[in-house]
Amino acid sequence: MKDFNLKLIRRLTFVGFLLTIPTHATETPYIISGFDDVLRQAENTGLIKAALKIFEPDKTFTGMPVLYQEISRQEKEPHFVLVSAISHWFDGRIEKFLSETNYPPHKRYLRNWLTEWSISGFKISKIDEIIKGHSGREFIVIFDNSDPSLAMATELAQRYPQIRKVYLRMVVEKKLPQEATSFYSAFDIALREFEDKRLEAQVVERIAQIILGEKKREMLFPDYALCPNNYRPCEGTAFLTSHGEVCLALQLHVERLCQAPYSKGTEP
Repeated sequence: MKDFNLKLIRRLTFVGFLLTIPTHATETPYIISGFDDVLRQAENTGLIKAALKIFEPDKTFTGMPVLYQEISRQEKEPHFVLVSAISHWFDGRIEKFLSETNYPPHKRYLRNWLTEWSISGFKISKIDEIIKGHSGREFIVIFDNSDPSLAMATELAQRYPQIRKVYLRMVVEKKLPQEATSFYSAFDIALREFEDKRLEAQVVERIAQIILGEKKREMLFPDYALCPNNYRPCEGTAFLTSHGEVCLALQLHVERLCQAPYSKGTEP
């Protein structure tokens, strides 16, 4: 009888241990990422503006490097794949920028402007290659909300069930297709990945604190991009119930940044 009780206790202890294992983020998705206005501020709202931006120092968006580090933490190199319509002539500059801003190791697909004329055709062909090369994996796609990205969002979601989310940064005001999920900052993506059980709550909290620590509006919302005056990032989420104070702090912080007069390079 004593041996039976001991075995029963051991079994119950083991079952209790299994129940304490977190169910979130058993395997994070593989990131397929754009570059301009996703990782680097680019101002692709016009050819002249984009051309002039090339001569300015490159800047990323606060929180994005940490987001990519966290999502790809369990990956072997390359940790994510970059697919950009920017010319392969800029490969060295891109590699230097991503290294200096602490993005994880990655593989790059850049367009040959002389032979690959179609932006959508180039990106879809490379994404098809990536997905076929990672059998059994799930993916998230992170682009801006340029016209080619809007067109691709629907096609990608319908053609590839392995793509769990297509995130589009809201650079300018546009209606997104229902297959796309909008985002303004790294926190928005982290929150959605948590809600879909692909990321841990502590990661979302970490990125929230990084956003809260950013005092320069330009590092979150450049002067050419939308600034969400009515920011409610946690509305309708489980995260709001458990982390209401963080959500409110983010809301007030972003609203304060957006309502202050924009002054490039200074704090509001």
